[in-house]
Amino acid sequence: MNFLESMLSFIFPPTCGICGKENKNYICSSCTEKLKKEKTYMPYIENYTEISHCYIFKYDGTIRKKILQYKFKDSAYLYKMFSEFFVKNEKVCRFLKNYDIIIPVPMTKKKISKRGYNQCELIAREIAINTKNLEYLKNILVKQKETNTQSTLNKKERLNNVKNAYKIQNVQKIKEKNIILFDDIYTTGATCIECAKTIINAGAKSVGLLTIAKDFQKIK
Repeated sequence: MNFLESMLSFIFPPTCGICGKENKNYICSSCTEKLKKEKTYMPYIENYTEISHCYIFKYDGTIRKKILQYKFKDSAYLYKMFSEFFVKNEKVCRFLKNYDIIIPVPMTKKKISKRGYNQCELIAREIAINTKNLEYLKNILVKQKETNTQSTLNKKERLNNVKNAYKIQNVQKIKEKNIILFDDIYTTGATCIECAKTIINAGAKSVGLLTIAKDFQKIK
């Protein structure tokens, strides 16, 4: 921890991202138990033909509220709590050992300016800091066009909405590398699949997907 981070921790002590009580781990044991009782805490790895997907939660209950708060209510500080779920879970850490680089799903500059931060960047960077084998790369995968908000669209519209929306800026950085792509929520997979396809076509050896939560709601 550098001097600035030490000063900030002194002025703004670490707190549990759910109950708000001071806690150096950013999530207290009672709130962890609460999440488990809600049956949304379900660290799981799904293996598909081309992509393996690891997620921590079912997108429901308290964790759904916290993700929405993190994304839309100027709550960037919650990235510390979400990062803890990944770096303190043995199953996730074993999964991440298969990869060389972690890349966040990007946003356009216009959207970042409006929100103030890319929520995926903050968590992906923190995971890399706490995972020895992972290199964090920003601005390699970039979003080259504005798209409609995915949550307002049906499954077919989502696929069309993100088609050709991404590009790789520095192919040599990812060539023959195993890449982990980080996003916050997996719903239909349209965004993640389009990003993964872009990365593979640029010469990466493999792509895995890491998300906070999976939405089991059926999108028509």
